[in-house]
Amino acid sequence: MSDTTQFRVLDFDCPTCASIVERALANVDGVQDVEVHYTTGRIEIEYDNSIANPDVFAQTIENQGYTPQPV
Repeated sequence: MSDTTQFRVLDFDCPTCASIVERALANVDGVQDVEVHYTTGRIEIEYDNSIANPDVFAQTIENQGYTPQPV
């Protein structure tokens, strides 16, 4: 079943940073769609909640060197 979650990342330095996080999240099993907005630091993730969960997404963002905040 599909679900959606959002995060804010306040420590993006450039659009490339946002692209790196977007690619990393897109490669997480269960992610169906991901949108990262560099200017607002907002991330929206649509995912299959039987496969993935927001904790995995937060860890993925942290692994890229950024600090996620649930919205």
